[in-house]
Amino acid sequence: MLQLNSATGYSSRFHATDRYLDRIDSLPPVPTVAIQLLDQFNDPDRDLDRIVQLISHDPSLTAETLKRCNSGALVGAEPASDMFEAVCRLGLFEVYSIVVGLVASRTMKPNDKCKLDSLRLWRHSVTTAVICATLARRSDLPDATAFTAGLLHDIGKLILGSTEGGKYCELVHQSAFYGPSLIAAEVAKTGFSHATLGARLLARWGLPEVVCCAVEWHPQLPAVIEGDPHLTAIVNFSNSLAHELVEGTTGAPAAVAISAEAMRLLNLTPEELPALLTEINLGMQRVQGLMQMQG
Repeated sequence: MLQLNSATGYSSRFHATDRYLDRIDSLPPVPTVAIQLLDQFNDPDRDLDRIVQLISHDPSLTAETLKRCNSGALVGAEPASDMFEAVCRLGLFEVYSIVVGLVASRTMKPNDKCKLDSLRLWRHSVTTAVICATLARRSDLPDATAFTAGLLHDIGKLILGSTEGGKYCELVHQSAFYGPSLIAAEVAKTGFSHATLGARLLARWGLPEVVCCAVEWHPQLPAVIEGDPHLTAIVNFSNSLAHELVEGTTGAPAAVAISAEAMRLLNLTPEELPALLTEINLGMQRVQGLMQMQG
């Protein structure tokens, strides 16, 4: 299993990613607030006052969150005047998704060297996060954990794009942006994939092991799944479906073919997809403002 502390030993596949990360002068900022909020959400005795305090500690984050909470699409005519009111009115998960989306947009902001289509990557990440949360609720798993894993699953692409510049962008385009061909090209070029690189960075940041494992295996499920197999299956299927919904032409059927094993693990049948897509569309409407944040 993925060990978060290198002093206790971890798989040799992370030696190359550690060396690579150690050479980077400017890594993305650690999403401290998001990590602390996730800890609160995973605590059965979560403290509402502590959650509000964490969000309110950053004035700019508070202002942006209230702005989005008070949009007409979310709450109607009467605006929330503070974070406590916003949480009580919208619900914890709704506020969590807005706050973590805002924090992640800062974390995943590309530098000038990155030639990737950052808006395309961000929209895919948000869509994946919404699908993850929808599937998590269906499977009685923590939706905040699933949302976070989905939002950050492609952060390894950002690191490679921001470090390698046009060379990585060319590799991505030659490999059709995602899928086994991209993973093979990345491994041939660097010795590791964007998924493994992203997982190692999240582990260094202190995100839960189940999130790191789900990020590492999101492109393709291994024979033996580390961490929580259901969360890993959720991120795997959500990644495939998000690619088809955001940029594909074949839609859900292609995602079914790509992620058949994930669907089996989740007890999800093709007949259930129309209802699932309806839920996903509702979720996307609730976070619509996040989609434009890196445009």
